[in-house]
Amino acid sequence: MRFIAPSMKRFLFSEAMMSSESVTPSRAIVALIRCPTYERTTVDRAMRRGIELLGGCGTFARPGERILFKPNVLWGTDPARCIVTHPEVLRAAVAAFISTGSVMQYGDSPAGLPGATRGIRRCGYQRTLQSMPAAAVSFDKGAEVDFANGSAGRRLRIARAALAADGIVNLPKLKTHGLFRMTGAIKNLFGCVPGMTKGQYHARFPDVYDFAALLADIAAFLSPRLHIMDAVEAMEGNGPQSGTPKRLGALLLSTDPVALDTVACRMINLDPDCVPTIAAAERRGLGTAAFDAIDCFGDTLDALIDRTFQAVRSPPSRLPQNGVLGGIRRLFLPRPVIRRSQCTRCGRCVSACPVKPQALRQPDRERIPVYNYARCIRCYCCQEVCPSKAIVIRRTIAGLLLPFMSYISLLVARRNSRLRPGPE
Repeated sequence: MRFIAPSMKRFLFSEAMMSSESVTPSRAIVALIRCPTYERTTVDRAMRRGIELLGGCGTFARPGERILFKPNVLWGTDPARCIVTHPEVLRAAVAAFISTGSVMQYGDSPAGLPGATRGIRRCGYQRTLQSMPAAAVSFDKGAEVDFANGSAGRRLRIARAALAADGIVNLPKLKTHGLFRMTGAIKNLFGCVPGMTKGQYHARFPDVYDFAALLADIAAFLSPRLHIMDAVEAMEGNGPQSGTPKRLGALLLSTDPVALDTVACRMINLDPDCVPTIAAAERRGLGTAAFDAIDCFGDTLDALIDRTFQAVRSPPSRLPQNGVLGGIRRLFLPRPVIRRSQCTRCGRCVSACPVKPQALRQPDRERIPVYNYARCIRCYCCQEVCPSKAIVIRRTIAGLLLPFMSYISLLVARRNSRLRPGPE
């Protein structure tokens, strides 16, 4: 990765992006901007600087175009819990685009259940943007669209509000994720799928790598014009909803979602190879994860890396889902577990379970839900939507013993090879 002096950025980027001819830069560009707090002036300054490093808002929107801002809302929670894209980041992005004369909207679809507008209110977006020329739109209604180039399927169901937009500005939150290790620009676009359809996709693509290919398809179809990641305060540990806030103090901006997520991984000291969405999106041609093919403008990455950031630093396992091998798979893969002392019996985990019959059962609201792990596909939707941090992902005893068993089998194999008589 190269770091380019700010004095050079305007010439390099404008030659590639503002030419009358269609020119694709040979290298990915990520604007990495220090932003230590969510104080309004600080965020505005960082946002303007980052967008200017990428050519200015006029590069991404024209007068009269409908521009959709897509934050990470999940269920809609207090921004202080670090689950959602902070309202000040969304507000600063909208403020920066006012000069374009575009028609601005914002929205997201919560996981599991309808109610996108309700989630938007809970995040404080409407209150923060009440004086801004941007309207909240519902993502509850979707439409089937043909996508002949899809690698996971030939049809997608996308929120009508996203389909109606002329351009999308993607606003992910940097968080850990039980299934994908981290959630960033690529994963955030899954929010453009209407809530109830998300569960159907999880059931249809139970393998994590097949599901990552689906997310890459969605990102390719929507093709946002700009990605702006909120990493002022990220989430470590049991993300994407039950982890711990961790200040990283940065905004990341790029037209390349793969490069953006790659740089974000470097910030939290996570190998991008552990994140299936990055590889899937790179295979689709959505960008580059090659570290030496990414140029960072603005502040230096080394000064922003947090080597103590808590994340799972191994890639997910890819094993069969069905039959005997599927049963073996469930013995070794980490499973969701409910902490009884923290469970509020709200039932969100049951509603989010995508398989039929469901892997979670709650006879009544007075009881804590119970897992049937034989049905569980390890999508961790239940953990993702739990509002009380009651669900954690734990390794099984078989999974804990697997490295030890592999080591023993290797020693036995070597011993047998030494004892086996050679050719006469």
